[in-house]
Amino acid sequence: MAKKVAQKKLLSHKTLDADIIISLLDRMTEGNGNAILCQLRENPDSLENVARSISTSQSVETILKLARTQTRTIDWVTKADFDYVGLPSDAERYGFHIAFEKYIQSRVGKRADGFAAIFDALDRHSRPFIVETGCLRVPKNWEGDGQSTFQFDWYAREKRGSVTTIDINSESIDSARRACSSVTNTVLNDSVAALNALSTQAKEPASLIYLDSFDLDLLDPMPSATHHAMEIMAARNLIGPGTIVCVDDFNVPPLGPGGKGLIVDQFMESINANVLYTGYQKVWIITS
Repeated sequence: MAKKVAQKKLLSHKTLDADIIISLLDRMTEGNGNAILCQLRENPDSLENVARSISTSQSVETILKLARTQTRTIDWVTKADFDYVGLPSDAERYGFHIAFEKYIQSRVGKRADGFAAIFDALDRHSRPFIVETGCLRVPKNWEGDGQSTFQFDWYAREKRGSVTTIDINSESIDSARRACSSVTNTVLNDSVAALNALSTQAKEPASLIYLDSFDLDLLDPMPSATHHAMEIMAARNLIGPGTIVCVDDFNVPPLGPGGKGLIVDQFMESINANVLYTGYQKVWIITS
């Protein structure tokens, strides 16, 4: 008798669990929860395809929009999120240069020396104005992307400066906005158009222009190189004596030197800009 009661309770729980799962799937798939559950029972191997289909549904997009556009406290707006980018909470207690050596330098791999050269050169600017194209895309991806926007935000916050980062991808902008504090302005736009607008309104040169917007194709590097050259032209009024310019993905094996900065490199040479560092990134400073 006790065994039958236990079995009945188990069946009841299974039915309740199935109802809850169907309700959840209904919420995420415009009411198709039961059909999806049946599909998965008949073909468990279709799980990945079903998950991809659900992730692109109109219902999921609506849920995401509601979550992402919800008003939060002022602390969320003004503070950087160290946990979001994978840094321990005690990192925030240190000054940027110490934290760079202690937490960041080992994480950014091939970009470590380039970033070190950038921040050493930035120290001569009292309230740095940093302009970046191509922002932080995937949180915690230090080795792959360098989390440059978070680094610039931290440095500028400490030096009472500001950062403007430009990206055409809304998901990247969302990542940068979540990671960074209110000293960083995020611009969702084509980088050439946005730099031209910034340049037109510029009252003073930028302290740093960091170019990393157009992915490099090792088999066809010229489109990326051309785009970054267009960015330099668009940023004409943002460049002046003391401006630091960096192009990411400059010396990328097996392609060798050039990469995203192939044309920018020739321009910098023509205006006698000083080379501060050359490697995976290339960094110059304008002298006159």
